[in-house]
Amino acid sequence: MLPARQHFLYGKRFIMEKPVKRRDLVDLKIEDLSFHGKGVAKLDNYTIFVDDAIPGQKVTAKIKKAKKSYAEAYIKEILEKSEFEIEAPCKYFDYCGGCKHQNIPYDIQLNFFYKQIKDLYQRLGGFTKIEINPVIGAENIFHYRNKMEFSFSRHRWLTGEFEKEKPQDFALGLRARGNYWKSIDLNECLIAPKESARIMALVRNFCLENNLKAYDQREHVGFLRHLMIRKGYNTDQLMVNIVTQENRPDIFAPLKEQILAEFPQITSFMHTVATNKGGTTIPEIQNILHGREYIEDKLGDLIYKISSASFFQTNTIMAEKLYHEIRQAAKVETHENVWDLYCGTGSIGLFLAPDAKTVTGIEIIKDAVHDAINNAKNNNIDNIEFLHGNLDSLFDKQPELSAQLPHPDLLIVDPPRSGLHPKLIDRIIQINPSRIVYISCNPATQVRDLTLLTEKGGYNITSVQPVDMFPHTPHIEVVTGLSK
Repeated sequence: MLPARQHFLYGKRFIMEKPVKRRDLVDLKIEDLSFHGKGVAKLDNYTIFVDDAIPGQKVTAKIKKAKKSYAEAYIKEILEKSEFEIEAPCKYFDYCGGCKHQNIPYDIQLNFFYKQIKDLYQRLGGFTKIEINPVIGAENIFHYRNKMEFSFSRHRWLTGEFEKEKPQDFALGLRARGNYWKSIDLNECLIAPKESARIMALVRNFCLENNLKAYDQREHVGFLRHLMIRKGYNTDQLMVNIVTQENRPDIFAPLKEQILAEFPQITSFMHTVATNKGGTTIPEIQNILHGREYIEDKLGDLIYKISSASFFQTNTIMAEKLYHEIRQAAKVETHENVWDLYCGTGSIGLFLAPDAKTVTGIEIIKDAVHDAINNAKNNNIDNIEFLHGNLDSLFDKQPELSAQLPHPDLLIVDPPRSGLHPKLIDRIIQINPSRIVYISCNPATQVRDLTLLTEKGGYNITSVQPVDMFPHTPHIEVVTGLSK
């Protein structure tokens, strides 16, 4: 018997069976695009999310998970193409987990983003009277990222005859879609810095020639873990950081010379040791093989120092536009104090500091705080200070802190995708700044938090401005202003 859903009619409960179960094959018309980049179809008013589907397609889909209110599926066969569909320019698009929407024209991507955000604000948040501004599109839709982290893997993603001449036990690239332990061996990435393709080729050839083994994410054996490339788009500085399981920096001396010969603008060549099993590049040991441990980039008139572990907006050109929108929403005056929570390397706080009396930034990553302090010094900004702390628990562990700091007239929050911790929301309401600017790359968690800030804190939403920082992906930045 199929699993059932409960419904109510005239106050009486009755049972409806789900229209699908796991492994079912169903023909669907894709009607919409969800915030996570999945196609949305309906079957008897039952929602089915379909991986890699485009609105307008007719597909045969296989159900991989069926719950009470929705199911998840993947495409077995495309029966009819979408009117929106174009050929993706990247030859790895069908396999790579990096981009989802290269096969949709960019203006159509922006239209879907606007619809998704409007739906989240109205349906999830109940903000039916809030005007949402049109999405500000990116200037460059390719090679826009200033940071890419490529993964080594002992298991290369194999698909038929595709690049079958390459070794099967070595890959340097991005994870395959839906697979954490296999990587696609990339010759290039169309959203990465242009220099990445050649640097990857040099690194790959060196590692293969010297029989250096890629890391196995399942067995947790091997040497090579990640290759990170950072670029200062307004300074042309480059950082190359090779992350390994063991501390063997000397082995990369010949590789360093090869890469520097072709890219003299490299100001930082790093070797990082990370032995954790989670796959992150949080450094345990860092060796500087050339230059220094950071690069610099500019936003507006300010110069920022960026180390390997520091957060910095990944699209430099659009970051300037984003920060201008933050300034518009903030409306800071020279007699006002600002708190910048989750401040990273201090980029937002430093951008607003000339408009404010004081700025206080708080950040959990020590390297980022160190960079932020140096960024303030290097830019001769003396009305800003930076503190290290975990905002999920900082004010509980140090309740006196909020009284010791200048009381904020404006609070800037730019949390991770998970959003604000409930305890921090309660603390913000207690602190009671007159205005808040909430920046998020996850509008779903943002709307969840905005509901609490408006209902419990008495705030009103004054502006909502989406900015596309990440073309061809399901991610978008939203700047929302609130006031009492």
